[in-house]
Amino acid sequence: MNKEEAVEKSIEYVNLFGYVKWHELKSIEFINEKSIWKVIFYAKQNESNEVIKYKLEVDNLSGDISNLQMIEN
Repeated sequence: MNKEEAVEKSIEYVNLFGYVKWHELKSIEFINEKSIWKVIFYAKQNESNEVIKYKLEVDNLSGDISNLQMIEN
């Protein structure tokens, strides 16, 4: 999986939730030791339009997504 595919999977995953929409990519980094992509992004809350920073991890081999977390600024 390349960087662009990891971002596409992340966008699809985040937009599945009814309460947030993907807003903007902040950064993406490949963690070789774990074979994961660490994605940091902004998502907009649907009800308040507040933009909040999140992170998640995409497994490079399976494409599985885990560890979706809100990040305090």
